Amino acid sequence: MMNKYLIVLVALLPLAFGDVVPVKECKAGPLPISVDIQGCKQPPCDLKRGEDVVAFVDFSASDEVAKLRPVVYATALGLTVPFAMPPDRQDACEWLEGSKCPLSSGEDVRYELRLPVEKSYPAISVEVELSLVDQDDRIVSCFRVQGKVV
Repeated sequence: MMNKYLIVLVALLPLAFGDVVPVKECKAGPLPISVDIQGCKQPPCDLKRGEDVVAFVDFSASDEVAKLRPVVYATALGLTVPFAMPPDRQDACEWLEGSKCPLSSGEDVRYELRLPVEKSYPAISVEVELSLVDQDDRIVSCFRVQGKVV
């Protein structure tokens, strides 16, 4: 009888967690609990020109967080450049689901990242790094993932 419940649980886990994508660690900062990039199950993720890449980043705040901002870098062809977030997306506190700043130490949080992929971007492979940085410029969470502009 126990095996039947276990089989049902294992079958339902992907539905509960969505398309969690394997990501890499950054040089500094803890990995998020999980990253769900819409339309991607395995890197490299397609970054469609003219559309936003939407990712849900689940992380745990290790300290109190009064302010939170995304810092994004793109590495392609041996060059790493900062990615300028649109003005309405520079305050990560505005893009939290079911929570708001200030965050308590130990609080589990979901952040919705929306990265615009301009039509003018060349069709190349790129590594995207996202850090969520607090009011003291400390990295709350960070990950890297491979993508390709299509």
